[in-house]
Amino acid sequence: MAKRRDFHPALVPALDALIGDPDILAPEPSTKLKAETLYIPMQYIDRIREFRHEQSSRGEAANKLLGLFSRILETTHYTDSADKTFTCKNGMQIQFVPPQDISGVSTNGRTGANTHALATAKWAQEKLKDPGMVAILTGDNYMSSKALAQDIDIARINPDVYTGRRTLVLPEELYGSWFKDRQITTEQFTQFFGDENPLLLNEFVEFSVDPIIASSYGVHNLSNFIMFVGRYEPIDKEGNGILRRLHYVEELPRCIQPRTPGQAMLAEVLMAPADEIPIVICPAVFGTGKTYLATSIGHFLVTDKEKALYDRIFVVPRDAELGKEIGFLPGDETQKTIAKAMPILDSLYNYFKNKGDRKKGNGEQTAADIKKKVEFALQDHFEFVSIINMGGRSISDCWIIYDEAQDMERFQINQLMKRIGEGSKMVITGDPHQVFNKHMDYHSNGLMYAATKMAGSPYAAVVTMTEGEITRSDAAREIARRLDH
Repeated sequence: MAKRRDFHPALVPALDALIGDPDILAPEPSTKLKAETLYIPMQYIDRIREFRHEQSSRGEAANKLLGLFSRILETTHYTDSADKTFTCKNGMQIQFVPPQDISGVSTNGRTGANTHALATAKWAQEKLKDPGMVAILTGDNYMSSKALAQDIDIARINPDVYTGRRTLVLPEELYGSWFKDRQITTEQFTQFFGDENPLLLNEFVEFSVDPIIASSYGVHNLSNFIMFVGRYEPIDKEGNGILRRLHYVEELPRCIQPRTPGQAMLAEVLMAPADEIPIVICPAVFGTGKTYLATSIGHFLVTDKEKALYDRIFVVPRDAELGKEIGFLPGDETQKTIAKAMPILDSLYNYFKNKGDRKKGNGEQTAADIKKKVEFALQDHFEFVSIINMGGRSISDCWIIYDEAQDMERFQINQLMKRIGEGSKMVITGDPHQVFNKHMDYHSNGLMYAATKMAGSPYAAVVTMTEGEITRSDAAREIARRLDH
């Protein structure tokens, strides 16, 4: 029986792992090692060629993999008898393995890439003379069961999810810096949080404090969570930063007030100028207020006479079927697209409801009044566009919302994010627990792909919220707790 390990010196990536994340073969210098060596069956090349023309993330991944394969093979001057490796920027080595004997590999009649991955893993076990050093990297349950049945360990695809936030206990020595100076320097953070990973740009920290010590600094209202949250803001072009208390959120109108620390974090980066944070990515469970804040703050910053910063609100809504269904819906493109953007309309309705009507007195407007305001807002300030009609566009001076982005594929979100022009703020929201696109899962969807790739960028902020921050209702919070787990 192979000895199970947390880290395997040798990995054979199953084809699903490579298709799900081609960048496994092109890690950055700072990327943590997945293994010392990746062994890749040569038969993968023919299999991948079969779907390189697909208009999907799989097709996009196939073309990227074929390019990487070509570069690696050219560098190592591969032959069937060669035993040369390609060294990646982070020190990991990649070796292509010629066809191995599959007669001893049981797949219950199923052949193809899985069979060759198992055979290659068996070959690596013999080569390294230690079965426990080798594992197959996969997220496929069928592949996992077959590997374990043949005494081959598995390494599950479970990439680290960047949440954009962390919770820490504020040391007594830093109370003055935080509550009086409203900031903590990088040097102070390193000194007092030496065991923590360094902060990434635009990452949030939520501090827990001692009530007695806090009161000595004049802080008595511990329910005012905005006082205990900070963002690691860039202070120069060299990537240096400083942890500052939230401040843009203080400019919100009274009808848009955060109800949780996560909402305060999201509101902070939404209110930040586009030249400071042009991209905001918010993976969050349902009912946490992400779409409401994206819509209401966008409307405020488009229409407020003193704060107007953008020309209009540009919306690209959910499209789990990649544009295939839009032709069956009635009306023109705007009407068809709005039909897929009901969360935006619901958020806009709630915004006008919360805002009230000064002429009638706050809160005295009827449902018909609110509906009429929504219609006027849609006509005057919104543009709805389907994903399939976004090619080639450059969107400047706009508030851009990509809603329900968990149903977008990697190649889609890649192209959509490139549409951002000068002066625009792009807001990408979605719930990675509710993926309706059958080609993707929690980790492989466009929303999480964007969040992972943009982590630590000075131009982007990632804010996640969990079921503990659901504000929709107690029942909704209980549903999330029971069903999502």
